[in-house]
Amino acid sequence: MMGKSNKQPQFLSTFQPDAKVYDFGSIKEKAGKVSHVFTFTNRSKMPVAITMVDASCGCTTAEYTREVIRPGKQGRVKVTFNPAFRPGHFSKEVRVKLNDGRYYVRCWVQGNVEGYLHPVTEDYPYAFGRGLYMSLALLPFSSPGLGQTASLRLGIANDTDKPMTVTFTRHPNNRVLKMPEQIKLGAKERRYVGVSYTFYKDYAYNRHIWLHVGVNGKPVKPMKVVWFGTGNVLHVK
Repeated sequence: MMGKSNKQPQFLSTFQPDAKVYDFGSIKEKAGKVSHVFTFTNRSKMPVAITMVDASCGCTTAEYTREVIRPGKQGRVKVTFNPAFRPGHFSKEVRVKLNDGRYYVRCWVQGNVEGYLHPVTEDYPYAFGRGLYMSLALLPFSSPGLGQTASLRLGIANDTDKPMTVTFTRHPNNRVLKMPEQIKLGAKERRYVGVSYTFYKDYAYNRHIWLHVGVNGKPVKPMKVVWFGTGNVLHVK
């Protein structure tokens, strides 16, 4: 059996698209996916087959002509870009592999995505009351080893049209847990804060404290902080 060639693929200048770059211009994230079809003309003297199309990221996909493209004939590559959660300018390279990867050509799509404010529950699914939403219902910590620090990010969102002051009061008071005791959020503001804990002692059993959460001085749903013991109890209520 003949092994695969180790030669680098060559750029095929005789198989080019009608335009190397297509600019979608300004598109709305909320409107969803956009597509463009590149038409490639085979100006070489040999048949060309599109073997594979690689996009630069998962937001860009492609469909392409599966039949062999004879000299003088055309093939097509349909490039689709998904603007979800990608506001701002984008430029995506699409690499078209030819004849089992022996040759390649390239094209690009670009544009600017007009983002929109997604529903708060997409990233902050847990409602605590009075317009406060968070990304976690409880804060879980598993020991990475004595003297090591475990960290996580807690998303906090104000889904009201007014400023919000969020307070976290520990019961019982645990000062080894590192996190803000008070956070001020503007109207509709969403952000992430760091929470960490350094393990200075191993425990065989699970331990927990409660964070009493307040919004503008009013109590809302509390949050539980759990440290898993070395005995390992994974089910937490």
